[in-house]
Amino acid sequence: MIYQIDKHSPQIYTTGAFLRPLKIIDAGGKELWVWAVEGFEGGESFKDGRIVTLKDTISGITKIIDKC
Repeated sequence: MIYQIDKHSPQIYTTGAFLRPLKIIDAGGKELWVWAVEGFEGGESFKDGRIVTLKDTISGITKIIDKC
């Protein structure tokens, strides 16, 4: 799969997060669009009932989960 966020596309805000459209091209070449969180702002995030600080970006899925 190929993922692509266009930094020139409109950014929207939802409670606590900034979103942009994300284009996904699957293995069959089908193009799909979804919303992707581009950044977090204010408020609180929770994991297992505890407040956690989220990073906007980090290298590796294991690291992003472990940092919560």
